[in-house]
Amino acid sequence: MFDRNNKKRFSFKRAIARSLPLPLLLLSCLGAKANAQELRYQSVWNSGSGSNIVTEPLSRTDFVQRGQQLTSQGLRLVDVETERVDGRRIYSGVWVSGTGSNIFDGPLTRREFRERREALRSQGMRLVDFEVFRANNGSARFVGVWRSGSGEERLSRPRNAENFLALGENLTSQGLRLVDVEVERIDGELRYRGLWRSGSGSNFFTTPQAPAAFRELRDQMVADGLELVDVERVGRPGNHRFVGVWASGNGESRVSRPRNFENFSTFGAQQTSEGLRTEDFEIFLTSGSSTPPGEVDPEEPDGEPEVPDQTTVDLGNLPGWLDISTNEQYIVVDFSTFIDGQPRMTIPMGVLPPSAFNNDGTMEIPIDFCGLKIHEADAFTWQDGEEIIETEPYNQSNNVIDDYGPEYYFQTGQGLQFTGAIGQCATENNPWQFNYPLTKDSGQGDNTLNDLQLIIEVNPGPFEIQDGSEVEFLYSN
Repeated sequence: MFDRNNKKRFSFKRAIARSLPLPLLLLSCLGAKANAQELRYQSVWNSGSGSNIVTEPLSRTDFVQRGQQLTSQGLRLVDVETERVDGRRIYSGVWVSGTGSNIFDGPLTRREFRERREALRSQGMRLVDFEVFRANNGSARFVGVWRSGSGEERLSRPRNAENFLALGENLTSQGLRLVDVEVERIDGELRYRGLWRSGSGSNFFTTPQAPAAFRELRDQMVADGLELVDVERVGRPGNHRFVGVWASGNGESRVSRPRNFENFSTFGAQQTSEGLRTEDFEIFLTSGSSTPPGEVDPEEPDGEPEVPDQTTVDLGNLPGWLDISTNEQYIVVDFSTFIDGQPRMTIPMGVLPPSAFNNDGTMEIPIDFCGLKIHEADAFTWQDGEEIIETEPYNQSNNVIDDYGPEYYFQTGQGLQFTGAIGQCATENNPWQFNYPLTKDSGQGDNTLNDLQLIIEVNPGPFEIQDGSEVEFLYSN
């Protein structure tokens, strides 16, 4: 295992017993829904042969029906992904040639999932893949894939990186190997759940790496006789990282760039013609183009996203005007209180982007940003003391998605945005700009902001890494 901060290698000490047959690739395009254009597919490719089908995004009912058809054709499900699109949960899977029993189930509560695992284990089934997402009430929901199998199986509760690594060392010493990992953010910290199965050989787990660093790491792993068997994306498009699980093997471990389903299908056919197969993939929401802005193929060093030069500090050295709160659910820009010429700003820790959190538990907070873009905010008001302002140009909302639609709520749209004379833009005396719907005309508020507070209600509670409220720092062009 590699620790990003000190580059020291830690080993789970021997490897994963996951060697599902890699098969002829048939990417299923039947009945692809229009919302597939809002999803991006990204996958791991290794040498292989035999049948291999990646299904389009489907409702649970349609996914189960498609699974029954594919199973009757001699294929077995090995990886499933789920995402919420336009208020509807969809499922997509990878199928390979295989034999034996194959079961998909979920969503299940934690207790239901434990009971289901115990029941299937007594029937000679073993969990090969799982997913976790958050229900509307914030509780965890599980989706699982089982195949005929034997041996031990352990599923861990969420742990921070340090404790997850320690658990891995202990389980490895007992003859278990990590085969699948899921990442969540809980109380502002990345947490890892793992699935361990009986196995042998080398086994490594690597914490979040930027695309260029992950590509370099991959090259070293491949040179050491390891292949990538599970990859997880954390963070939003353009500011994402990769988490990896590695096992003894001679696969190429290529990670494709994100594509919509149609382009992914075309790309898959090309990969298949070159003798490559996929058994692990990720889906995530983004907007517009086939490849999201700032996204690159980790295989291609050219075209890495430009990341603005940022000045960051740890939590104990924040400037006086910026407060990172551990127990609030409001972003507040307070024009009644100026410190060092800048309005007092409060941001809940739970809505910071993953890039603000280091693996060792420390934080790096940008202090030179010029504004914020807030994804999935619940509500907002302008206030003068306790009085809510309802006069032009100021808007208010008790429910952003209901009042203004998904364009200003989901991360695929514009979100709630504002910029002004803070951070690197403070010395330039940039005018304050509050994009619609924060104001009626996306106007500047320089002459009317005195003593006002912009209060944005967010959801900083436990959520899956790409769900829930999150801020994006905006910089000067």
